[in-house]
Amino acid sequence: MKHARGKAYGIFGALLLLLAAAARSIWAAGEGAEYVAAAGSQSLYRLEVAQSRGTIYDRDLEPLVGETRELVAAVAPTIQSIGALETATKGRFRSRLALALEEGKPFTISLPTLVEDPSIDLFSVPKRYQEDQLAPHVIGYLDSQGRGAAGVELAMDDLLAGFSGEVSVTYQVDALGRVIAGADRQVVDTLSSARGGVALTLDRSLQELAEEAAEGLGKGAVVITQVPDCQILALASVPGFSPSTLGEAAEDPDAPLVDRGFSAYAPGSVFKLVVAAALLEGGSPLEDFVCTGSVNVDGLTFHCIGGEPHGEVGLEEALAQSCNCYFINAARSLGGQAILSMAYNLGLGAEQEFGRGLFTAAGELPDAASLQHPRALANFAFGQGELTATPLQLCAVLNTIASGGVYATPKLIAGEVDENKRLSPLSPVTDKEVRVMSVSTAKKLQRYLETAAREGTGRAGAVTEGVCGIKTGTAQTGVMEDGEELLHFWYCGYVGEGDSPQYCITVLCESTPDDGGAAARAFRQAAQGLLAGEE
Repeated sequence: MKHARGKAYGIFGALLLLLAAAARSIWAAGEGAEYVAAAGSQSLYRLEVAQSRGTIYDRDLEPLVGETRELVAAVAPTIQSIGALETATKGRFRSRLALALEEGKPFTISLPTLVEDPSIDLFSVPKRYQEDQLAPHVIGYLDSQGRGAAGVELAMDDLLAGFSGEVSVTYQVDALGRVIAGADRQVVDTLSSARGGVALTLDRSLQELAEEAAEGLGKGAVVITQVPDCQILALASVPGFSPSTLGEAAEDPDAPLVDRGFSAYAPGSVFKLVVAAALLEGGSPLEDFVCTGSVNVDGLTFHCIGGEPHGEVGLEEALAQSCNCYFINAARSLGGQAILSMAYNLGLGAEQEFGRGLFTAAGELPDAASLQHPRALANFAFGQGELTATPLQLCAVLNTIASGGVYATPKLIAGEVDENKRLSPLSPVTDKEVRVMSVSTAKKLQRYLETAAREGTGRAGAVTEGVCGIKTGTAQTGVMEDGEELLHFWYCGYVGEGDSPQYCITVLCESTPDDGGAAARAFRQAAQGLLAGEE
């Protein structure tokens, strides 16, 4: 009882303070000449409550932005309305409310609960981003003027801005900007216009799966694409960031604003798939090779991982065990130009643009002249040297193999969505599908990848249900930390129900001396989730 009485006294005291502030303001205005002039003068004051822009959707037209809403009040300050807000906000904004009452001008405030007062208009308005925003690297963020600054927000800025909406309240005020008591006010609410926007190829549930799988990588990426058209179903880059704390993210030494799915890294042994494709397409009989664990090239010794010999191996065993020596010998036989041509045809060395300001790194391919040097060619054979590629590019390489030899450019923008949520598909002129290897070559590579998943270096990340093919890679960076070299760890492959590949997955664990199996775990988690979703 005493507690309730004390609380009532507290509220009463706060209202007295607010009343005193209002009285001081009225006295000051009444004593001044400006009040006399204001008495006979009226004008309109427009209060902007909220603005919105077009919605970014996933492939099923589920919103990826504006998913949560907040309660915003437009307030014509009176003793009664300020008192109601004081109670609703439990005194947290007492100074601000007192100042608003004194000034007498309309204002907005976010509220935790409903408030009933004739001088308060309440609106449920969407928040553009959540604290744990899904796919922040793809979605991007806005600048201080509400324009797209990165990601899809920038690439599709004109379209999204074209579906803008707003909430505003227009009041009748005197010459001092004070609301005239009892006067009508006009409310404009066009937020429904923001139902229009753009649809992406991302799948919301698969994006959540990829982000969960990526959590254990530290720094890296998980990319999932669909066979055969190479639509990007999910792209997770870690560490992530929140669009509401961009300042902190910009200062983070781990560079969370960088989209690692679109960034280029040395691919290591995953590139052996390109050499293998060139070898199979070359038409020459494949010969077995005796691996002794190392090979001398122009006076420099190159080793297989651990320096252990693989013995006599053919192409299938060499891929499964990731034998460096076999592929160095294969590169010598093929020559650099044949491998370069296959790499170009598979999309390496070229950026992928999805709209203004939204594109992948091109990666790097050495020129043919540099590959005349035996050591450079040897490095190139197992994915080192001047060579770099993005996780998305490697997904496209796997997609080519999984789809029977047809290269398809990765796709992210599905189309435009109107205010009635009707989708108009988009087909950019840059999209292409071209056969770069024969069906028989692709089928052989599928068989070899499945052997690698079942018996070779991909065993730790493989799933036993359905079909699963994997190529792993460990790429040197030349960067030392505490006496150990930092490495990039790769898991690239495909999975599907039955005998048909349905999804390609690329996992990158970036810059660590030992990933502790993180890349394998992320691949397996993503693969299991994909197959579970097909049941």
